[in-house]
Amino acid sequence: MHSHNYRVPDRFRGQVVMVIGYQPSGMDISRDIAGVAKEVHVAMKSEPPYQMDTTTATGHANLWLHSCTIERAEEDGSLVFQDGSRIKADVILHCTGYKYSFPFLGGDDDGELAGAIFVDDNRVGPLYKHVFPPILAPHISFIGLPFRVGQSTP
Repeated sequence: MHSHNYRVPDRFRGQVVMVIGYQPSGMDISRDIAGVAKEVHVAMKSEPPYQMDTTTATGHANLWLHSCTIERAEEDGSLVFQDGSRIKADVILHCTGYKYSFPFLGGDDDGELAGAIFVDDNRVGPLYKHVFPPILAPHISFIGLPFRVGQSTP
């Protein structure tokens, strides 16, 4: 499953969930799922930030951060990490990040709004003062584009 399809944690109740990626989507979703899942394991490419070295630092006793990537998946559902450890997961959730797209505002359109909004390297433009698209002002504004949300410190 991909994070794009994630809506609510209920479907993960009592399951062992492997989350791949711990950028904004992986952070948000793994913490949300941890409230109902049996276990949540997160595979991340780099070392966790210093405040997340232990399970208790994540705020959930059933949430583990693994600072190594998955080497392979086996037929029985086991995932083998590069360090040789393994997890048998019921669900694998790919959290490869969020990408902004606004095709309804002319991003992929040849019509009247063509070029009104574009996304380049996940940056939205053109925005006057990072809020108002000139061609659509004052009727629409971007007060904030969430990127790293749902983070809490224990």
